[in-house]
Amino acid sequence: MIGKIRSIPLKILILRALLRRLPKNHPKRIHISEELSRREAGYNSEEYLDTLIEHLLGSKFIIFHDLNFSDGKSTYQIDNLLISPQLALIIEVKNMTGELTFDSINDQFYQKVGDKIKGYSDPVTQVQRHQTYINKLLAENNFPPVPVDYLIVINNTNAVLVFQGTSSEVRKRICKSHSFHKKVHLIENSHLENILSKKNLRKLSRLLLKNNTPPTNSILKQYEIKVSDLLTGVLCPLCIHKPMIRKKKKWFCPSCKEYSSDAHILALMDYFLLFGTTITNQQFRKFAQIDSPDTSRRILLSMNLKGTGTYKGRTYHPETVPW
Repeated sequence: MIGKIRSIPLKILILRALLRRLPKNHPKRIHISEELSRREAGYNSEEYLDTLIEHLLGSKFIIFHDLNFSDGKSTYQIDNLLISPQLALIIEVKNMTGELTFDSINDQFYQKVGDKIKGYSDPVTQVQRHQTYINKLLAENNFPPVPVDYLIVINNTNAVLVFQGTSSEVRKRICKSHSFHKKVHLIENSHLENILSKKNLRKLSRLLLKNNTPPTNSILKQYEIKVSDLLTGVLCPLCIHKPMIRKKKKWFCPSCKEYSSDAHILALMDYFLLFGTTITNQQFRKFAQIDSPDTSRRILLSMNLKGTGTYKGRTYHPETVPW
């Protein structure tokens, strides 16, 4: 059963929005473009594994793809979380080639392709951090103590796995995608007791969806980009020129001379992805470069956004992001 389908990950949408708003000569642009390419390749790989997970485990588990949580201090992006009466299983997916070394002695993970070596965040440390968060979430909401286990899947047939100081308990939770079904079977067999009732599972499913939080705001801090570095204005959907000019109740592009009635939608989406999920009339005027408060108000009211507050204190927000 699918509890949450996988859509384009918010991190990819956020990186795309960031690239739309960064000047072409910005020093961080190349690094962000590389990160986006890596994540897009990973997303395509995850879609393949999703099919495998759903085929093998869809009758036994409720499957949640691409969950994002926050505890107010840190964020937690979980590729896949599967829940059943017996256990909660986190599945972390990596689409990487070359020689991949899990160095548990130094809590390191690095990739060697040819003569080049590059380090990445350690997937073991990452997934164990997610494991701790899910355990805490279950305890705080008074669920029975169901075990939370994990599996790291390398979804690239050309990868070679190397382990340094990795315990057998951790090593048996790391595999290539072709042996995924064997590893899952071993984990299932080590957790046979029914702990969560059907009522517990329904309650937990609602809680996971309720707590699924878009990872906005943090991207600028992560890449040490100042708000003042970003380009504002409404982008032309045809030639990507910015800013467009509000003219005759439409958007006019001074570069290609075309008009658009809805070019502001992408500007609003960029704002929600980069700065947070609420916006005021004043913030929208400044970001979209609109002179008239009445014009910006009419646009916001036409966008099927939820509103809170009155007059100058009114804020607008989408029900979900992406919206």
